[in-house]
Parts: sequence; structure tokens; C-alpha cells
Amino acid sequence: MGRHRSIADGYDNEPTGPIMNRQQTIRINKQSAQLSILLERLLYAIVSLLVFEGLIRKLVPAAMGMVVFFLKDILCLYAIYLTSPIKLPGLSAWLRSCWTGLIILYIPLLVYTAFLDLPLSLFGAKQYLLYAIAGLIVPLAFPSERVEQFKRFASFFALLLIPTTIVSILQNALPDTHWLNLTVGGTPMTEFSAGGYLRVSSTFSFTGQYSWFLNAVCAFMIIGFFLPPYDGNSSYFLKTVMPVLLGITLTVGVFITGGRTAVLGNAGCILIGFILSSWKSPSASIRKGLLAGFFVIPAFWLLHEIKPEFFAAYEARSSGHGDASHEDEIQERILGSFLNWTEWYGDQDVASMLIGNGLGVMSNGSDRISTYANSIRSTGFWTEGDIPSTAWEGGIYLMIIWYGFRLMVVLYCFRAWQSMKDYKYSAVASFLLANVVINGIMGNIGMQPPLAIWWWLSVGAIITIHGFEKGRVNTGQVRAV
Repeated sequence: MGRHRSIADGYDNEPTGPIMNRQQTIRINKQSAQLSILLERLLYAIVSLLVFEGLIRKLVPAAMGMVVFFLKDILCLYAIYLTSPIKLPGLSAWLRSCWTGLIILYIPLLVYTAFLDLPLSLFGAKQYLLYAIAGLIVPLAFPSERVEQFKRFASFFALLLIPTTIVSILQNALPDTHWLNLTVGGTPMTEFSAGGYLRVSSTFSFTGQYSWFLNAVCAFMIIGFFLPPYDGNSSYFLKTVMPVLLGITLTVGVFITGGRTAVLGNAGCILIGFILSSWKSPSASIRKGLLAGFFVIPAFWLLHEIKPEFFAAYEARSSGHGDASHEDEIQERILGSFLNWTEWYGDQDVASMLIGNGLGVMSNGSDRISTYANSIRSTGFWTEGDIPSTAWEGGIYLMIIWYGFRLMVVLYCFRAWQSMKDYKYSAVASFLLANVVINGIMGNIGMQPPLAIWWWLSVGAIITIHGFEKGRVNTGQVRAV
């Protein structure tokens, strides 16, 4: 199709006015439409790959598994190739400018890491900088005239709950030694059991990835409640049964993981999203909240009575350990993720305190492509959390630029949400914003590519919805808050 130079929403790199004739306009609009369709397909491919990557890697030889592992990076690089010549509108232009500025600020750290190990420098750049493209291509794939296509994409995202939940139920019923319950490397995951049940990973490589997906899909599933991908003539199944089915599969998935990340992440997303939507329109949000609770609470109780094994792993983990209660463990974990790094940070030399010890070392897979990272990780040293990893890899310099950038993205998403006047669009953005806030502050998005992509897709979805709402304002179709 060739490189593209414009998008069909009034922002382009071609001359306008008398210089542009009708044939040029038709050609540019056709190229823009083709680009949107191509980027839409790319988004479907990225989401599908993230969801089924773990299952695929269990089925293919190890060498092919590494290709699958890096395939999402190839797709993101292809997206950069497609969009690099495009002049972006509004919030998208701001986001790309900030992203470009962040890349420039990373250059000293990348050069320093290259002196330690060149492959590690490239790997570290990928971990921190590559996945912002996922946020940029969402509004490009779904400009203001492609609202229905965006609804279908969000619906597709939500429907992935069905196969992932089915696989997790199978894992819950199968022995730990079954191939479906092994790691992608073929080793048992017995150490991740609780209450006699395995903490399942579904179609993902490990439990954490499954939890991050569940947190992201919670926000995207709610899009269908306010912007359903069907019309008034659609079947009763689509309008009533399907939302209930998705709610049940989400509940099963969240608890069958046995992980706090999924349970607390979903609770936080729903709570913060409800508060934000209530801020815009209290009466409408309360009515919808009560209606949802009317179905969810009895369904949860009934599901727990019929299938207690789905909740066994989480209940075992939430019962506390030793003298520490569940609440004490959560508090210690949260505070530890913010403060534990202070215990060893001052023991480093000045250079390590300022610019760290090398980007990407603490990420999964770094020890396979870097002898330097392998020499550190083979000792058993691992910072695990987001802030400790950032402090160790890039020192105070990285902490300032990385968290400054993330905070800036969160604030701009908040401003986009705040400017929305249509209740349905602002309500949808409320739950996406909740996910952006939670992971923007606490998420390990510099170490975990799947989490980073889910986060950026939420950012991109907010920008997209802001564009939809702005288009309705311009045409006088806004439903006031």
C-alpha cells in the first residue's frame, strides 16, 4: 500500500484549498481509510497474540517459542513504520511529542547500558520505549467516523474472556503435571499453588500476565455497557445474556487466578471508575450501579456455592500467613513496593545512584540475550517491583524522567476525560482512566511488555473516545452530563 502521509479527519500533510483538487482529496481519503483498516487489523493481531502467546509457546518447540515471544515487538515496530510520516491531530500529536522527548532523555542511559552490554541496551530501549506506539495507533485506527468499528474492537476484547476462562477452568480441574499447567519451559508450577489448587495462568505465560489482562479487559468490557456494538433490533441474547455471561466469566477469571493483582485490580478499576462517572452524573451512575449490583451480588454468591474450587486458591492466600493478616500482607506489599528500594539504594556507588546499573536487567528474558544481565540474575538478585527496578536500572535520573512522563500521561488522560460532556462517552472513559491511573502509578510497565501494552491501549482508547465525543460536540449530538 506504500507509506501514508495523512489521516482522514482534517489533519494531513498535503496542501489544502485551491491547490488540492477533487482527485487528490479522494486519493488521500482512500489512503487514510486503508491505513485505519490496516492499523485496526494490527490491533486485533497484537491483542490476540498477547492473550494466546503462553498457550502457543507451550505447543511449539522452544526455538519457535522465542520467535513468538518477540513477535509483539515486531508488530509494534511495523506500527511505527506505518505511522512515522503521519501528522497527528490533537492529543495524539501531544502524546507522540512527549514520547519523542522521552526517547531523547533516555539516550544517556542507553549509551551507558551499551558500554555494559550492547544487546542489553537494545532490549532495555524496547522495554521502556517501544510500546507507546500501541496507544498511538488506537485513535488512528478508529477516527471519528469509525465509532462502530471501535465498539466491535472493544467487544472482541471483552469476548476473549470466554476462551481464557474456559482454559483456566480446565487448568483448575487438571493435575499440576498436565502440560496445560506447565510453564512455557515445561516445568511444573506447583509452587504457585494455594489451598490445594493451582494459581492458573490460562492462555498466558504466567499468572501475572493473566491478572493484567483481566484488569484491562474489565475496563474494555464496560465500554459495551454504555456503547453496545449492536442496534435496537439485535437479539435478546446479545443485549441481555451476553453481558451477564461476560460478567460471570470475568468473576471466575479474577478469583480462579488466586492472585491479589486480579482481585484488587478489578475492584480498584470498578471503584475508581464508578467514582469518576458519578462525579460527572451522580443519578445515572447510581442507577446503573444498583442495577449491576442487583445481578452481580446474587450471581457471585450462587457461583461460590456451586463452584467453591474456583475461589479456593484466593481464599487460601487471603486468609493471611502466620501472624500476619491478609490486610497486613497487602499493606506490607504495597508499602514495600514503594519504599523497599531505600534500604539498598544508598549502599551503591555514586554512578549507580545517579544513572543506575543498566536498563532491562530486571526484565524477564534479559539473562538470555545478555551475559551482563545473566551474571547478575544468576546470583538470584531481583528487584521485582516497579520502583525498585527503576531505581536499580536507571538511578535517580531514570526515576525522574520515567515517572514524570507517566504522571504527565495520567494527567492528560484526566484532562481529556474532564473535558467530555456526553455522559456515555465520559462514563466509558471513567473506567479506562481508572486503569490508567492504577497502573500509571503502581504498574510495572517498564519491565513487563504485556502490562505496558494493556496500559497504552487504555490510554489510546481514552484519546479515541475523546475524539468521538468531540465529533459529536461539533455536530450538536451531545447528550449532556
